[in-house]
Amino acid sequence: MERKPLEFTPILMPYADLLPSFLNNQMVVVSPKKVYQSPFPRWYNPNTTCAFHGGVPRHSIEQCVAFKHKVQSLIDA
Repeated sequence: MERKPLEFTPILMPYADLLPSFLNNQMVVVSPKKVYQSPFPRWYNPNTTCAFHGGVPRHSIEQCVAFKHKVQSLIDA
């Protein structure tokens, strides 16, 4: 079965700029995740952190698929 590529509605600002507003309006909550140990997943970047995932090293919020899905669900609603 072929997977359909993820498509998100383009937004006119960085995802990092959305998070504080969403938090203040209680539209999302920070979702802390575990800190990975070696061997790391392919997408893992120990040099950047994700504010949506509680600031743990993993990826930036701009690459955060979980946050993009949350934003998309709010757009769709």
